[in-house]
Order: sequence, then structure tokens, then C-alpha cells
Amino acid sequence: MKSTRRVFGSVLAAAALAACAPSTSPAAASIAAPAASGSEGARGAAPAAVASGKTAWTGQFRGYGTDQWKHAWGAADQGTWGGSDLSAVDDAAAPGGGSALQVVYGAGSSSNQCADCPNPGGGQFYTDLTSLGLSALAQGKTLDLKYSLKFPAGRDWGKAGKLPGLYGGRIGEESGGNHGAGWSTRYMWRGAKGVPDNGEVYLYTPTNSGPTGYGVDEGLGDWRFQADGAWHSVEQLVDRGTGDVTVWYDGRQVYAARGVASGIGGIPFGGVFFSTFYGGHDTSWGPASTQRAYFADFSLSSGVQH
Repeated sequence: MKSTRRVFGSVLAAAALAACAPSTSPAAASIAAPAASGSEGARGAAPAAVASGKTAWTGQFRGYGTDQWKHAWGAADQGTWGGSDLSAVDDAAAPGGGSALQVVYGAGSSSNQCADCPNPGGGQFYTDLTSLGLSALAQGKTLDLKYSLKFPAGRDWGKAGKLPGLYGGRIGEESGGNHGAGWSTRYMWRGAKGVPDNGEVYLYTPTNSGPTGYGVDEGLGDWRFQADGAWHSVEQLVDRGTGDVTVWYDGRQVYAARGVASGIGGIPFGGVFFSTFYGGHDTSWGPASTQRAYFADFSLSSGVQH
């Protein structure tokens, strides 16, 4: 269910345009401009992008799973699962130097909480900004996460699934109906109105997590994830002070909303919530055959990066 507080920003402020010019790559040019939301007039203009800032952290995948890699990512011990379905691969086309993380999703798989799934699929881990020596970033007003992802052509999207985003507060209190001093802004792909690859922000906050506590669909269908065997970038900026959330796909703004991430002002940024799987929590969400996705070149900044 879309929040009534969602607003889509079809026009950036002039200062934001200067800092966030859309990518001129063929991939970016292929993304159609989204339609303006009918709710924009009632809610006012979309939140202006925070001025571009210096990238504070980058994460690649060579040596994935080693102690050295865990240290470089500030990988937390809590909340990790699915390591057997995650592996480092070489891809000369991958942004950030040619290393990527391959994720395997078994046929009929869902989250690790699925009791009747015939196969495992996907995986999850958290980074911790404090462990990375980035306490100032954790306590900051805004945080921007950018990364690249690739879906092979012909992907079976199943019913829906999760993709990495940001989180804040205590691990284990930011998703899945377990809420306290935590929040998260993962993405989802979700089938709706005959389209299997709609993008959205799947939002959990202490005060905005839907009637069941299992999340709010924000911006459903405002963009589509491309399954074309090419690399695409996705970027989100979260403002703890205002609750504003903004998303860019291949450098083009596709979603912007004021105040939807309510109740997070006093909860510090935790870092990257790397979480990807089909689901949901039962086998009905999963693909009919084994699927793969690829991730590369994660980065964090206090301001917009593209």
C-alpha cells in the first residue's frame, strides 16, 4: 500500500540539477521519464537533493568473506545469513574495478525464515559505520548510498524480492515486524498491474511500517529494474532530520518524498543493509528456476554522489 504521504519530484530545484545532472550513458538514456504524481500539488515540491559531497567509503568484493574483507566493510556479526549463495566473481565490466558479488536464488526460494522452501536463496549482512571509524557519518543528518547491480536477461522475477538499502539503529529492530530503535530503506522489485519488475522503497520506521508492521511500499512503479545483462546504478539519499527519501536510477531521479521516513531523527545511521532474496516468507514468492544477480561498487557519502 502506498503511503498517502508519498510525493514524486518531477522537477529538481535548480541547485540540485547542477549537482545531480542525469547520466548520459546509453543505459540511463533508455529509462523513460516517470510521470508526475497527482499528490504533488497537495504536498508541495519534492525534497531538494543535498549538495554533492565527498565519498566517505567505498566497498568492493575481492576477497569477499575473508577477515580482511570484513574489516574493510565493517561487517557486523549479527543478522548474517545465506553466505553459501554469495560469492565473489570477476567481471571486467563491473564498475569500481572489475569485482562483483554473485547472488544465487534457488528455485522456489524465499527468505531464510521460509519453512517450506525447497532451496535456499539470497543472503544478508550489515555494515557498521562505527566499526569503520565513520562515527561522524553515522551521526550526520543525511546519508547517501550508491551501488551498481546487474540482472541477466530473461530473469524470472517471481512475485517480489528485496534489494540492499540503508538502515539505522540496532540490528534486528529495523525490519520483518521487529521494530524498536531501528529503521531501514531497502528496495524491492514487485509485480503489480502486470509488470514484474516495478521498483519501490520498502520502508520500515518506528512510526511508519504499515498496519502489519511488515513495511510500507513507497514509490511502487515509479521506476523499473532492468534485466538486460548490463550494469545499472541505484542511489538513495535519506535525510534523518526531515524523513525525506530520494532515489535515482542510472543518475535520473525517479522517486522523492517528504517525511515518509518518520520517527528516525534520533536514530543514527548504521550503514549498508545488504539484503536480497525473493519474498516474503514462503515458497510462493520464489522463481521457477535458479536465478542470479550481481552487485558491485558500493559507496557512502553525506551528499549526493552521481
